[in-house]
Amino acid sequence: MGRAVVVLTGFWATLANRTPGIAETAARQVSSAYAELMPQDEKKSSPIHGVFSTIERIQSGSGASKKVKTAKRFWLIHEKKNGKAEATPVNENLVAIGEKKIVSLDNVLSVFQPEPDFYQHKQFFPSEDAKPKAPTIEGFEISGSPEEMEKNARASFGMGLMYLKQGNHERAQHVFEKLAKVEVDLKPEHKHMFNDFGVSLRKQHLFDTALKHYLRAMTIASDDDNLMHNIARAYYEKAEFHQAVVYLKKSLELNPEHEMSRRFLEWLKRKHKESLSPADLFDME
Repeated sequence: MGRAVVVLTGFWATLANRTPGIAETAARQVSSAYAELMPQDEKKSSPIHGVFSTIERIQSGSGASKKVKTAKRFWLIHEKKNGKAEATPVNENLVAIGEKKIVSLDNVLSVFQPEPDFYQHKQFFPSEDAKPKAPTIEGFEISGSPEEMEKNARASFGMGLMYLKQGNHERAQHVFEKLAKVEVDLKPEHKHMFNDFGVSLRKQHLFDTALKHYLRAMTIASDDDNLMHNIARAYYEKAEFHQAVVYLKKSLELNPEHEMSRRFLEWLKRKHKESLSPADLFDME
């Protein structure tokens, strides 16, 4: 057995060997908010599976000697069907320490706090020559094979959507910004992931952040007509009609048969003619 610092994915693998039942579930920390907030035609299965916590008040003594203190309790949350979830109290080693109970998903989002760092701070078999850590976002290490990188990036994006639903816009924005500029060895297939992120963010009216993800996808693959169309839509939502025209033209240059881009461009010509430059209008003819 090697002696490397193991975080996230490696931690899951180690833990799976020791406690396969709980570890397999705990290794999938993804928010149901991801599926709920995604448009109907873009939803992906993203149930809640992971470690959460609650803060509990513990009272001791009585009368003048009564003392009250707070303590954090960890829970392993496993989403079930019909808007329910199974909550099992666990210790810091993911060992069950009480009876599991059934709670509603609404309670999970309002009462339980996600603990993405629970995995990140666990270490097994430490070594002095451990390799530098890969980028980690909300407890998910963006490393490994292209598939593993995408899985963990999408999981961290799901955490951002959960924060967004909980009203924690600052933390959600922090997650989305980190993902847009994460420094890893991206592959051509990762363009779909960033495009998906951009679509979801645009539909949440986070247009600037959506553009950062679209443009990151463009650095991976600049020959995707659908991506150019999506970028144009985001610029249109920002009322930057010239930029919308620019990217619609790029879409049509890549694929002259792109019907949605052609119709969108024609509509822009009629609807916002006064806001466009002569060059924009000329090229539309």
